[in-house]
Amino acid sequence: MIKNFVLLILLPILITAVYLMTSDDNFVGIYALAIMLGGLFLTFMAGKPLCGILLTMIAMHWVQMDGMFVSLYLIFFVILLLFLRVSTNKEIRIDRKWWILAAWTFGYLALVFLIKPYHMRPAFFFMNFLAFLLFLTSSLIRWNSRRVFVFLTVDLIFMVTWAVVERFLSSAVRIEGPSMSSTNFAVTLVIAWSVWFINGFLVLKTKVLHLVLMTFGVMVAILFSGTRMGLLGLGAGLALAFLCKYIVLYKNRVLDILMRVGLALVAVAILSVVVWNMLPDNLFLKQGMSTLLSGNLDSSSLGRIGAWLTALDIIHTDPMWGIGPGNFLERNKIFLDSITFLPRMDLVPRLGHAHNLFLMVLSEQGMIGLVSLGFVVLVCLKVLFSYIRIHCDGFGLALVCGLLLTLGLGMIDVFPLFPSSLGWGAWLMSVIFSLRGEKDSRT
Repeated sequence: MIKNFVLLILLPILITAVYLMTSDDNFVGIYALAIMLGGLFLTFMAGKPLCGILLTMIAMHWVQMDGMFVSLYLIFFVILLLFLRVSTNKEIRIDRKWWILAAWTFGYLALVFLIKPYHMRPAFFFMNFLAFLLFLTSSLIRWNSRRVFVFLTVDLIFMVTWAVVERFLSSAVRIEGPSMSSTNFAVTLVIAWSVWFINGFLVLKTKVLHLVLMTFGVMVAILFSGTRMGLLGLGAGLALAFLCKYIVLYKNRVLDILMRVGLALVAVAILSVVVWNMLPDNLFLKQGMSTLLSGNLDSSSLGRIGAWLTALDIIHTDPMWGIGPGNFLERNKIFLDSITFLPRMDLVPRLGHAHNLFLMVLSEQGMIGLVSLGFVVLVCLKVLFSYIRIHCDGFGLALVCGLLLTLGLGMIDVFPLFPSSLGWGAWLMSVIFSLRGEKDSRT
């Protein structure tokens, strides 16, 4: 007994020493490993696989950081253990659709590694592979309205708390949150909040005070991130919430819904103007938005335009396979350096991705990659729309709104295909896929 106790104390010390032996920066790997081990403990000892999924998803925010050391590869074994535990519960059996998506995606990855149509960066494929494994595992859980609400409540509290702590500890103008990207962090917050808010508002009848407090916390975190897209998404999420309410209440009164939505949009616009004028003028987000509204393009906007032009050039030269994940930055540098005769090109930032979901997939993985990913997405969408056609409840509509915001904000960003949000996106799609063959409402 004493030996086991001593071993239990020495083991984390030994693991920490191994991590820090290479570099002091590897603390993030220790942090991620501790989070995942906590998730496994709650899964196997407390019988709470949702905690295992949540903590693994959080640990996947740091997949691209050098400090992950071996923890990046340990994620595979953690997800494998979660799969073994979840699959034995048999909440949702492994059916034909599950096998089709698994065979389709693994077949695509095998084809790419066999043909090698571009310079391969295995780390990027491994990140996508992990996300898909999490998707397959989480889709075997019977997600319902309450489970999703609790899951997102914990996730949102984690992200908002991180934002507040980072703001007080960091001197950076824009905080980056756990996803290590200001824009991606804000978009993740908005999508998570929209699903949480609409689900709680329509289905669980959450207290107004709780809804307001969480919304305020999310808005503060977005302001700290200095991301204009976050505020736009927040306003769109509120508008969608009221639209969903009237869809549920007045399914056969389309005109009345449109009129009420119009009034709601006007109210949101007035409220936005009031809040905007109350914000301090030296806030980074307000300065950036003012620059954009004045007709001048800041470095962020110029960078996006440069990335879009680069992506279009790649689609023209490499339409079938693209140039491969992780290779965009080098191509962006080459392309922008070739058009230096245009004014202000030296001020355009060189970016690592296309800042547009469709352009990113087409430029990095070509038409073949788009078809591969598109098939998985279309299967999930078919499942969701079949569920809504039968039930048309607040839970299904909340998921639709999350997807609509993802698509809308994805026109100027790449959530959830950015490495740090791959796990989050995989979880959202798994919730949708878990609705397959469902005859009863999940509310």
